[in-house]
Amino acid sequence: MNRFRVRTVALLAFLAGLMVSGSALAQEATVLQGKVLDATTGEPLIGAQVVITVTEQGTVTDVDGHYRLQVAPGTYSIDVQYLGYASKTVTGISVGTGISTFQDVALESEMIQAEGIKVVISAAEERGSVIGALAHQRRSTNVINGISTEEISQAPASNAAEAIKRVSSTSIVDGRYVYVRGLGERYSTAQLDGASLPTPEPEKRVLPLDIFPTEMVESLFTVKSYTADLPGDFAGGLVDIQTKDIPEEGFFSLSTGVGFNSNLGDLDRPTYSGGSLDWLGFDDGTRALPGNFPDRIPATATAAERAALHSEFEGGFTPAAESPDFGDVNKSFALSFGDRLGWFGREGGYMVGLSYSNIANARLQKDFYPSLEEGSSQYDYDTHLGTREISLGAIGGYSLNVTPTSRLSLKTIFTQSSEDEGRNVAGPFDQSTSGIARITRFQFVERSLLSTRATYEHKIFDDSKMEWDAAYALALRDEPDTRNTSYLAVSEGSDFQFNEAGNNSRFFSDLTDHMVQGGVKLDHQLELFDRRATIDVGTRGGYRSRDFTARRFAYESATTDVRTLLPQELFTSANIAAGKIRFLDVTEPNDEYDATELTTAGYASLGVGLSDRLRATVGLRVEYNDTQIETFDPRTGSQISALSRNLETVEPLPSLTLQWEYNDEQSLRLAGSRTVVRPQFRELAPFRYDNYIESTLGNPFLENGGIYNLDLRWSWFPRLGEILSFGGFYKHFTSPIEIVRLPTAGKSFGTPEPYNGPSAQTYGLEIEVRNDLGRWTPLKGFTVNTNATFARSNVKQDAPIEVFFGNPSSEEPDVIEPGLFTNGERPMYYQSPYLINAGLTWTSESGGTSASMFYNGVGERLSQVGINGYDDIYETTRHTLDCTLEYLLMGTVNLKATVANVTDSPVQFELGDDITLRYNPGRTFSFKASFGL
Repeated sequence: MNRFRVRTVALLAFLAGLMVSGSALAQEATVLQGKVLDATTGEPLIGAQVVITVTEQGTVTDVDGHYRLQVAPGTYSIDVQYLGYASKTVTGISVGTGISTFQDVALESEMIQAEGIKVVISAAEERGSVIGALAHQRRSTNVINGISTEEISQAPASNAAEAIKRVSSTSIVDGRYVYVRGLGERYSTAQLDGASLPTPEPEKRVLPLDIFPTEMVESLFTVKSYTADLPGDFAGGLVDIQTKDIPEEGFFSLSTGVGFNSNLGDLDRPTYSGGSLDWLGFDDGTRALPGNFPDRIPATATAAERAALHSEFEGGFTPAAESPDFGDVNKSFALSFGDRLGWFGREGGYMVGLSYSNIANARLQKDFYPSLEEGSSQYDYDTHLGTREISLGAIGGYSLNVTPTSRLSLKTIFTQSSEDEGRNVAGPFDQSTSGIARITRFQFVERSLLSTRATYEHKIFDDSKMEWDAAYALALRDEPDTRNTSYLAVSEGSDFQFNEAGNNSRFFSDLTDHMVQGGVKLDHQLELFDRRATIDVGTRGGYRSRDFTARRFAYESATTDVRTLLPQELFTSANIAAGKIRFLDVTEPNDEYDATELTTAGYASLGVGLSDRLRATVGLRVEYNDTQIETFDPRTGSQISALSRNLETVEPLPSLTLQWEYNDEQSLRLAGSRTVVRPQFRELAPFRYDNYIESTLGNPFLENGGIYNLDLRWSWFPRLGEILSFGGFYKHFTSPIEIVRLPTAGKSFGTPEPYNGPSAQTYGLEIEVRNDLGRWTPLKGFTVNTNATFARSNVKQDAPIEVFFGNPSSEEPDVIEPGLFTNGERPMYYQSPYLINAGLTWTSESGGTSASMFYNGVGERLSQVGINGYDDIYETTRHTLDCTLEYLLMGTVNLKATVANVTDSPVQFELGDDITLRYNPGRTFSFKASFGL
């Protein structure tokens, strides 16, 4: 089960690939560059001619519409021409010494500008138009929000997660996961350069964004309305991360930082003895199940044979409590660099990024669950938790312009992360047994992601661009030797004894995901009904497979004379051999499953102007999906046909968007579509996962859900980098996937499990404001960036639902009648009623000093649906405030001090008037120094 070697080989292969080099192009110190775009559609124009008027030095744009000219310092004018478009001359372009100057150009179709007329405009006027940071947001067919590379460089952000939280209707959870429009992570997706990735968090749908350094990001956009070129399981929103292909110029960035969480000033950190490579996020085999360990311990095995097998485990049950020291100081390191590097005289470029972080924390947590009897509870625990999170990442890419109008690109990502936890739990307990519980848990989880993607883009004919791509990704998750102990005292002051009915166990699991995907798409521009039109046609396919297996071992039947021994003294091979406690293999029949998902799709869309100001885009995507779950009994290797599932669908997914450009600054956009929600592998698999309080179950009887989407957005772009927008959205869900607590014998508070609800709807209002306050007030140097989402959702629980109670021989689903639900009408699972992001930044006149405050507010959201008289559980409203101070030293060293969660806002869950979970995550103080060239 230990795959340390696999991860090591993957990392070494990635690093070796980055060492492949070619003949370097001479570095060009002074460069004029930019993009040539269609002013109506925002599409890049491939092969446009760009000529400096005085010297007649020229070039043609590449597959991104990008041009690049090496010039001497001075002031220039450029002529830009493209077949079917009115020519344009841009004057007054000032180019400094040793720097790159950027100048984008928008060309109007000759159907809009009379043939033969040349437009002359100054560089300042061109930059002040819709070109630049918000041009894509205005011209995009989709309803989107985002920021460009220029805005990212100005923000106090070192990775994509820190940058995207400035975008409207988004929030970041745990520093890495994006939530869009207040919906939970299962309704958010992410793409890298237009391709999906398997997440290194295989039990989550969303991709962690902290693995992408900002130096590699061209733009970040949150796509909120659907078009036919997007995956059919588009739900609440999609984060589109576009990375740079060929850097405009060489760059080098090195940063290091330290930090400390205030909780560690007051608390020790519960822990245990681990492996020598824990600091890198790898288990070195210390916790691994031995390679020669049998697939099953026979029921007839003797005590001596069981003791011999038990002695092969290295991990023990001895807890430790570390006082805060240098090891608990948060540490981070990042290195990224890139330059222009070509082969055989062709332009090219490479980019490399490496990152590492080590974060420790401790907290006191209150866990409580009431009983239906007044004044009593199922449990009332005080939990002392210690964690350490490690993240190691590498990302790199190389691109080559094979011809002036074609490009070949290769990008690779490797990430390794781990979470190491020690947990001590104590408090009253009243379920199948009662008393004062004392529980410990040691857990180590490591995750890996390796992804490689190749793309080839080229121009065909005069107005067509074709793109081919192929990608492979590998995701791994290991949970080696999670150790649980459970002791019980009859009353306060009495001795703690081994709890026969408790969870005294060891758990191992391995998960491997493979994903292969590829596609081809054609973008063609033409004249239709005497107006500029675009046709997009494409096909895409992908295959994903998962292998999952788990092993469970339990300690049972302790004799009376050893019941009071500590876990490290009781759970020993000597006691097992002497018959004083039994060591059992309790692996369950449904603890192994294989899963596959085959998706193929074809799509076409047509965008055409209906008038000078009105444009329509209509599209259709037909997507075939076949998801299969095959469950096996690991004791025999035989398939459990009753719990195997084949979910095969063909979905037609239409979309329509109307864009009305009122003038050069204001636009109105209306979009409607149908998309789908598919169950994840983990949700479909009939696998039971245990934690220190409860178990969770998958549901093999889940079905696909559908979503009908409607968006309306008005936007005003008064100046470059400024926006005022108002929008509304409505979504109707059929068979939404929610979470319910099953009524389980012996645990009246139930077992959480996903299920298909009858129907749901959500609707809301979005507001976004970006403004330079110095334009209107005496507050020179102050800028404000505020956005808010207000939403409502509703689920009517007026029909029976199908669930799985854990019986491996179940041929049909179990049914819960609507009357068992405590509330027949409620909000959707994890839908927040409001989400507010606000940022205020002051920048000195020299630009060398800046100070920022960032506020985030999230309204209460439903976390679990209640049944049998128990109310729904909500995560309560939370407000956080972060402050940052930055200073640029000698023009190359950036110093940044940050205080995160200034108010130490608590995380809290409530069931009616009872608090079921509460803890304070603490304030985090950090200091970071970055050096960049």
